[in-house]
Parts: sequence; C-alpha cells; structure tokens
Amino acid sequence: MPFSRVIVWLVALFATALLLVLGLMQFQHETTTYRPVVPPYDLFWCQTNDDCTVTDRIGCCACREGGAQAAITRWRRDELTEFLAGACQPMHQQVCVQIDLCHEDAEAECVDRRCRLVIDDD
Repeated sequence: MPFSRVIVWLVALFATALLLVLGLMQFQHETTTYRPVVPPYDLFWCQTNDDCTVTDRIGCCACREGGAQAAITRWRRDELTEFLAGACQPMHQQVCVQIDLCHEDAEAECVDRRCRLVIDDD
C-alpha cells in the first residue's frame, strides 16, 4: 500500500474518532445538566386541613398531560406558579403526553404538618 494511502486512512480514522468523542461529550453534557423539578418544602407546610389545597400541576406537566397532582399550602399557590415558570423553562423542554392522570375525588389533608394528597380508591 502506498505511503499516501496510509496517511489518508490515518487522517480519516483520526477524524472519525474525533467526531465520535465530540458527539459523546455533547451527549454527556445534555444528559447531565438536566435537573429534576423539586418544589421548595415550604409549599407543603400546614397546621390544619384548611391550610391545604389540591393543585393539578406540581411539575412541568399538569395531571391532564401525564403529570401529577399534589396537596400544597393554600396561600402559596402563586409561589408554586412562579417556581414552575423558572424550573420548566423551554431550554429543557418537558415532553407532556395527553394522558389524564387527574383524580377528581382527590382531597388535601394536613398530616404531620405537611399537606398530603388523599385519593379515595372506592
């Protein structure tokens, strides 16, 4: 095999390896920068059942879009909305599906100073 052909093969092999490494680095960067949406603990604090209310969106997707419901402190509903606006930015678009996971009979109760979602399974 002529020397020039060997050089061409080595350059092609090196370029392929370089592109593979750069692609893996980009994949690693995209997958490790994703952070789960975890609301602040204060959103769930309570003293009585009247302090709690049911919300249909505790993450980036509402319960009618495959997300989840939760029980939160009644007067902190606006704080949850602000938190989700910042946490669910379009940079890391969440894929929401059209599956209704809402429980119409869900109620909020205060258990051990924390709002809890109670679903009647009857």
